[in-house]
Amino acid sequence: MRFLIVDDSKPDRELVIRRLKKEFSDAEYVEASHLNELEEAMASDDFDIVLTDYQLNWTNGLNILNRVKQQYPGIPVLMVTGTGSEEIAVEGLRSGLSNYILKSHLDQLPQAVHESLEKARLQKQYNEAILQLRHSEERYREIFEQGLTGIFVCTPEGTLLTCNTAFARILGFASEHEALQTDIHSLYPTTNDYETFLSRLAKEKRLEYYEVEMVRHDGAPVYVVENVVGDFDEDGQLTEIKGYIFDTTERRKLADQLQQAQRLESVGLLVSGIAHDFNNMLGGILGYASRGLNRITQSHPLYDNLNHIHEIGTRAAKMTHQLLAFSRRQVLEPTDVNLNYVVENLLNLVGKILADQIEIEFIPDPNLKTVHVDYAQIEQVLMNLCVNAHDAMPDGGKLTIKTCNVPYEEAYRKSRGQLAEAQYVLLTVQDSGIGMDEQTQSHIFEPFFTTKEIGKGTGLGLSMVHGIIGQHNGYIGVESALGKGTCFSIYLPTIEVPATEPGFDKDTLAVSQELVRGGDENILVVEDDPDLRCLIEEALTEYGYTVVSAADGSEGLKLFERRDPVFSLVVSDLVTPKMKGKELYDHIHLLSEQTKFLFISGYQANQISQNFVLDKGFAFLQKPFDLDELAARVREILG
Repeated sequence: MRFLIVDDSKPDRELVIRRLKKEFSDAEYVEASHLNELEEAMASDDFDIVLTDYQLNWTNGLNILNRVKQQYPGIPVLMVTGTGSEEIAVEGLRSGLSNYILKSHLDQLPQAVHESLEKARLQKQYNEAILQLRHSEERYREIFEQGLTGIFVCTPEGTLLTCNTAFARILGFASEHEALQTDIHSLYPTTNDYETFLSRLAKEKRLEYYEVEMVRHDGAPVYVVENVVGDFDEDGQLTEIKGYIFDTTERRKLADQLQQAQRLESVGLLVSGIAHDFNNMLGGILGYASRGLNRITQSHPLYDNLNHIHEIGTRAAKMTHQLLAFSRRQVLEPTDVNLNYVVENLLNLVGKILADQIEIEFIPDPNLKTVHVDYAQIEQVLMNLCVNAHDAMPDGGKLTIKTCNVPYEEAYRKSRGQLAEAQYVLLTVQDSGIGMDEQTQSHIFEPFFTTKEIGKGTGLGLSMVHGIIGQHNGYIGVESALGKGTCFSIYLPTIEVPATEPGFDKDTLAVSQELVRGGDENILVVEDDPDLRCLIEEALTEYGYTVVSAADGSEGLKLFERRDPVFSLVVSDLVTPKMKGKELYDHIHLLSEQTKFLFISGYQANQISQNFVLDKGFAFLQKPFDLDELAARVREILG
């Protein structure tokens, strides 16, 4: 232990030290009789207590007290004096003096030192406890006020007692003060929802990960997970509710999007399989109807019937094309396109139809980047969106189409992480029509879902749009509200090459028989549908070709190997039993590099690699097709 004794009287210092040594024999005593010695002693804080006289020839004890307290506030100061008074003692105690002893009562000094040291020890513990408490409060306040978790305390009756900023933000309040003015009941969709919450809390005492829908201050739904604890009185009655909430609205939306995507994918797989078989049947219907029409005149009693059959079959074929677009099973023929060209060319058509009722505004980005897309498919997308906008504005309105370049970060954020890293072009189609509620928006891309009257629509338009955009590695989103119109946003990846303005006719027209030239080459037809196989064989035979047909790829390969001279052309379905079209091509190409191929198909599933056809530059016909068109393509390929 180390004492600092401040006194300008050497005899008095010796008396004090002699008395202390009886109690503190192992202690060290540092003496200061003038200012220099005090300054030297105060240069370190390695003493435990200061004893000072009041009346000094160069200062007084109160100044010594203030000096020590300023420099070392935790070290106790005890005044030992023979000239003091009660006023001095009171003033010293008020200033932080730990004790006051007269030199005439030095026998009380050891006890006074013990009391001063104990008081200092307790004060130090108290100060440390206060500091820890303050730090704890600061940490709690930081968590409470700045955390992302909403914290609240309320009564069972619904009175909100306290809450933090996050709670107010999650539920749409401008501040905690505004939130505290609200009854908890109003934050639940119905009173019954709140009563169910109270009943369950009263029964279970605490709720963990309790998922519930709440209502924001502006009326919008918000999905949260609650963790709450109830306080109960001696009778077991709920008196207070404490808890916190996590906002899971975004996660809920992502989960709903995933579920919808999985549902659409499942339906797409089913639809593509149905469309494939249906296209084969339609090919037979249209083919035989066309052959019948070519064999009779318009005055024939069966002409009108056959013509109606052909028209109905054609409409059915268009529907299967829509189904294939929805299921992303079409073969694309992409080119390097500037979307401004697509919009401008289409508006020349739809503008004449919509202009009487609807104001159309096109805002193109003059520096729009190029996209690699199927021109006809993107035009079909835009046409569908324009028609939908027209239907949403029965009394007229404004249709705004806009294009612009967007960075990857924006596209990624808007698509909720569904897009690959690239630069994107954004095409928006916005109307001022009747709009849609959230429930309708969640279903608009599903096949056969429609808000139109029965007989007014198939419900395939937007599902086809969704499929086409997805097949182009893009994203389509929708924003809408009842009475506030609808905006569709389409993101397509860009490429760093200049676009070429298309100048071709994209409508598929039937080729009249008298314009088609036949030939005498050998042709192998590989088709698993017997009716369509027979029809193709008959039609090509009538054009003068020598035709041999097979029901699958394996049989077709055997026929090719036995044929002499070799076949000039193979007309093959891409999907046949035992051997797919690509495998058949690989085998035949090894036997004869001169043999040409024309692939046909009702759909292109992912497993057959639709890009194989286009990447290799093969001719392709989508089922169902016109027989004269088939003959024209055959002649074109053979040269």
